[in-house]
Amino acid sequence: MNKINLRVGVVLVATLAVGVWMVANRWKTNDLVIPQQNQPLMPMAGGGLPQKAISRIEFLNSVFEHAKPNSFVARIVTSDPNKVQIDSLEKALKWAMETNNAPLAVLLQTDLALKEKNPNYITICRNLIYNASFFVAEQPMAASYLFQLGKKYLDIGLESDPENIDLLNAQIIYESEFINQPMQFRTTLKKALAVDSNNIETNIIHLNLLKKSGQMGKALKKCEKLISLQPQNPDWLFELSNLYGEMGDSTNAKTYLDLAVKVQKNKQK
Repeated sequence: MNKINLRVGVVLVATLAVGVWMVANRWKTNDLVIPQQNQPLMPMAGGGLPQKAISRIEFLNSVFEHAKPNSFVARIVTSDPNKVQIDSLEKALKWAMETNNAPLAVLLQTDLALKEKNPNYITICRNLIYNASFFVAEQPMAASYLFQLGKKYLDIGLESDPENIDLLNAQIIYESEFINQPMQFRTTLKKALAVDSNNIETNIIHLNLLKKSGQMGKALKKCEKLISLQPQNPDWLFELSNLYGEMGDSTNAKTYLDLAVKVQKNKQK
């Protein structure tokens, strides 16, 4: 069953998460098996998503709106996944990937992961929640369903390990991108930073939230924090240059851009 394990980089272990952040300014996975990973992730920040409970059938209707499944796939995805054979789920996943149906691929990854003898609920919830944020703008129904399903496994994980930093980071994404509750995600962010103030992913999330709320001065300081944590990573210098540029400080923007290019060239040697 190794070949069906969730191979998701929503476990954004620092290097890869950081490596793409400054270029695309997105939440990014590092080994996601589904296609179309480049949807921008600065969407509605919650509030615009359906908050009512979404059923699996409603989810499927939304993801099949433009690309109808063949009869085999339709039968598999509408059946109880607990009663479907692994090879059938894998074939349906292959179809989802080939047709660029990314939300369906995420759901089928979850179905497969739950068939493991000891499902990894941390990875499952993070796969669902982080990927849901990719679909907020263009597929709100699908995003809501994946957020809701992710919350189920998030709660299971937090019940046994309330200070797990990976789960806390996923909770921040859920609270900020889906339910849009500033007081809640700020409280969770504070808790995550208390658990590990140097966690790269947590600081990336914090930087994104500061930028989205227009707190550019604090965003500068957060970026400087990330530079101190990863001084050899040019991405943070590029981001700092961008921040200064957005603030109209062309002098500092050019200074950090030149420094970023220099660090990048040294890194490539």
